Amino acid sequence: MDDRRQDGVLNAITVDVEDWLQSVVDPTLPLTDRFQANTHKVLEALARRNTRATFFVLGLAAEQAPHLVRQIVAAGHEVQSHGYGHVLIHRQTRAEFRADVERSRKLLEDISGQAVFGYRAPGFSITARTLWALDVLVESGFRYDSSIFPVRMPRYGIAGAPYYPHRLRTPGGAEIIELPVASWRVGWRRVPTGGGGYFRLWPYCVLRRGVRELNRAGYPAVVYMHPYEYSAAEIGQLGRPISWRTRLHQGPGRHGFPRKVDRLLGEFRFGMLREVIASATDWAAHGHRFPVR
Repeated sequence: MDDRRQDGVLNAITVDVEDWLQSVVDPTLPLTDRFQANTHKVLEALARRNTRATFFVLGLAAEQAPHLVRQIVAAGHEVQSHGYGHVLIHRQTRAEFRADVERSRKLLEDISGQAVFGYRAPGFSITARTLWALDVLVESGFRYDSSIFPVRMPRYGIAGAPYYPHRLRTPGGAEIIELPVASWRVGWRRVPTGGGGYFRLWPYCVLRRGVRELNRAGYPAVVYMHPYEYSAAEIGQLGRPISWRTRLHQGPGRHGFPRKVDRLLGEFRFGMLREVIASATDWAAHGHRFPVR
């Protein structure tokens, strides 16, 4: 057993429940039913490791499959918000964003019977130009966010943002807990290791290093996944043409994805974000004001 499990560091495993075609290709499309079967694969994988996770559920997915949300809750997991329609924040006005998150929150609470107070933005679209969204979240009753990557990527991320969980002072002077996805310092910069295409393509040793670096500093690592990453053949079964660019970005690494997740779950301690927050020690005292730089 890895020494990180023995010393009690609790990491977080999170799942963004959405439909690949609607979320990645065209947000105006209706959801297919593939996200339901794929989410069951994730539930089975977590059950094999006796691990509970945080499921950030898209409002559209909850509306189409309320029974799936109830199954997630019945399995002991946490349900939180991924917004309603998977529209990137910079494509919404402040009023539209408020309506989106409040609609999603009410829907999820009504279906799950759980309090919803955590949020992850579609496409991790809380960036330097959309920090105003953090104030909307606080005003709408959210207590934590997990949307800011501490690296600058073409579509998301904030260079210089803290790489560990922390209390964040919003532009309006409010406070919210921010739980960034895991990254690993390589030379002078940090690289994403906690999910997405990077997780699929990095060898397992790099993913392990990303978690260990955080744990050795006393911080939990946040790892995320999508149910469609458990379906290697999905891109070729959609019945419509998919661009070579999208195939190149979304396809590689899916075959080995479930095994990498399983190895991490076997080697390190993982649980829900609310458990990570409840077990917080030193990191909870760190406060930061944005923008960073």
